Amino acid sequence: MTVELVWHIVAAVLVLLGALGFLVSAIAMLRVRDAVSRVNCLGPATAVGLPSILVGALIEQTIATGWSWGDGVKVVLAVLASLIVSSVASNTLGRAAYRSGAPIDPLTDPNELAGR
Repeated sequence: MTVELVWHIVAAVLVLLGALGFLVSAIAMLRVRDAVSRVNCLGPATAVGLPSILVGALIEQTIATGWSWGDGVKVVLAVLASLIVSSVASNTLGRAAYRSGAPIDPLTDPNELAGR
């Protein structure tokens, strides 16, 4: 087995892991009962899915065209930006869903937003 084939396999596994993160998030969003929980279900997609897909794509592009510092920096910035933006967006969407009066699952415990 050549080194290039090993890198293709690593890239494929990363992309499949990322796709699995999105699939798990989508299934979880269909199964939960309230809007706040649906917002929380985005976590696996943004924390595992997107970074894995981006790194897998970077590996494939490196195999095809060679290493580029510019592409590496872009992927690192994209991963960092997605993690930061998704956490802020999840917090904002959760608060907006709660404040809109959307019903909350009675099993939600603790309900940190109730006191605010």
